[in-house]
Amino acid sequence: MQQQSILLLFLVLAGIATIVFTYIYLSSIKAGQSEQGMSNPLKKRFWFILILFVILGIFASVTIPKSPYFLFSDETPTKVVHVSTMQFGFILSEKAIDPKHLSGEAIELPVNQLIEFRVTSLDVNHGFAIFNPEERLITQTQAMPGYVNRLRYKFSEPGTYNIFCLEYCGMAHQVMRSSFIVK
Repeated sequence: MQQQSILLLFLVLAGIATIVFTYIYLSSIKAGQSEQGMSNPLKKRFWFILILFVILGIFASVTIPKSPYFLFSDETPTKVVHVSTMQFGFILSEKAIDPKHLSGEAIELPVNQLIEFRVTSLDVNHGFAIFNPEERLITQTQAMPGYVNRLRYKFSEPGTYNIFCLEYCGMAHQVMRSSFIVK
């Protein structure tokens, strides 16, 4: 619901900006001797640009704090799930993963609790995308060799969540998937 209201706000602001820009462009053509028009089109353009930047500033200040990077930044996660990716699979564990002894485990996560995924890759770049039980993409990050991305999320409904790779990583990319359960 929150994403729909942000999208609606963006579309309304984009529509208003388009209408205002078109009006200013059409009305700011310099007046000829026998035509009606503006005598100083630069003044009108200045005010349009100023108002546009103020609107964009307000929009950014409302939406950026609600982005996933800042949404749960001041909370401590209930659980940490370590994720290592490699062609063509995901290894999930509640303990740090040793690349020399790869073993994963079945993961169960609590509903309405902050979970932090620490995602890395053991070979090439991969995508780490979590899909809800209705098969909608709810969050994602990149898995990169030598780097750990932290992805935080609160699962609001129980069920089986699927993980897919969204970065083409080789011939068997389409079989790279995993899942976990939220109870």
